[in-house]
Amino acid sequence: MRPRLKGIAWERVGDQLRLVYDPRDQLVLSDPDGTVEKLLGLLSEGGRTIAELAAELSLDVADVRGAVQAFDAERMLEDGDRLQRLEPDQAERYFSNLAFFESFGSLDRSREDLQRRLRESHVLVLGTGGLNSNTIPHLAGLGVGRMTLLDRDTVDPRNFARQYLYRWDDIGARKVERAAHWVKEFDPDIEVDTVDAGIEGYEQLAELVERTRPDVVASGVDRPNAIDLWVNEACVRNGVPFVRGGISVTLGTVWSVQPGVSACRACVPADPSNPDDFPDPDDPAIAQAIAATRLFVSRPQPNRGIGPVAGLLGAYGAFEVLRYLTGFEPPAYAGRPLAIDFARGCATSRTEWTRDPDCRVCGGR
Repeated sequence: MRPRLKGIAWERVGDQLRLVYDPRDQLVLSDPDGTVEKLLGLLSEGGRTIAELAAELSLDVADVRGAVQAFDAERMLEDGDRLQRLEPDQAERYFSNLAFFESFGSLDRSREDLQRRLRESHVLVLGTGGLNSNTIPHLAGLGVGRMTLLDRDTVDPRNFARQYLYRWDDIGARKVERAAHWVKEFDPDIEVDTVDAGIEGYEQLAELVERTRPDVVASGVDRPNAIDLWVNEACVRNGVPFVRGGISVTLGTVWSVQPGVSACRACVPADPSNPDDFPDPDDPAIAQAIAATRLFVSRPQPNRGIGPVAGLLGAYGAFEVLRYLTGFEPPAYAGRPLAIDFARGCATSRTEWTRDPDCRVCGGR
């Protein structure tokens, strides 16, 4: 291991050093004799083991190791032996990704390790329409190495309000084929498989997950009504994280299921979009709300997903997929749906599902 300082600036203020990586944070260290500043200089150059750093500073190895561990705890270091292993064309391709991942790198996991995880990952994308036509480009830009895309529709003029994978000349073409073509033109190194089909039942979906063995499933499919429960069960039983986004009138939501950790979709006692799931309540206010929902779902609803709505939800979903694939931070929406209110300045709120220990899907897992 050869500890290397990240892109951190510092300055001396009397007997102290002020270190800044993110303008929102600063670290102030006492350094009356200048030893810490000398160590920072050597770490900035990189290429030295802890023993070599100690020798140049005439310090005990244990003291330098302690300082290195303290800097690493502040996310200031990466292991130089885990850097500069990408080919020059890859380093150029992923320049911005690597700059982002630097913030989350450590001695145990460098920015390049995070990028490599993406290149070795496989995402099963259910639906290439409104939501996922925005998620797919994000996954491609991140460098996800393999995608399996599923859709059953053709490109339609109504799609153009929010589905930017497609072009006017694609009208009438199979969506999944055009989506795969877009990905391959964007980055020929990404492996793309297609499934031109709808989802008709749990068994079909379970077979797809078992056969393709994805690292994450990203779903934007709304029909049939039971689709989320099918995806949830197939993913939980195969230990695959499941990320979902959607919109109802002016309220968007993004949530995920982390098998064996978070509550799953089947833990939720009732589906708010299906008021028949609810028993008749004693509370008059709740009864009124359920009656309003029953009335709402009694008639067909148009797709209200304009471009900015689909773009925002697709970005939130892609970020959650990124969390699962790299572990750069824990999943943010696992059993904790994020709601975005497009009628109130895109205000956000969070709820949390309670995990049911007797859940027929995830209980005991």
